[in-house]
Amino acid sequence: MLAVYMERSDHARNLARFYQVDIQPTLFGDWAVICRWGRIGTDGRARQDWFPSLPEAQTAQGRRVARKRRRGYHGPL
Repeated sequence: MLAVYMERSDHARNLARFYQVDIQPTLFGDWAVICRWGRIGTDGRARQDWFPSLPEAQTAQGRRVARKRRRGYHGPL
């Protein structure tokens, strides 16, 4: 599936963050939306949310990407 990677930087505030949202199938036939976030250059933290169908997982991924874009995150240039 397609992973979405975004960054947010503000050198004046010493802010350098990343956010990644990926969709992967699980062994149980569900779909996992995997979010990773943290400071650029680190492994960061991760969270998984499971959904029974791919369209539901894609909707959740789209909502998370839209929320982060409103907060100033953008894709790599």
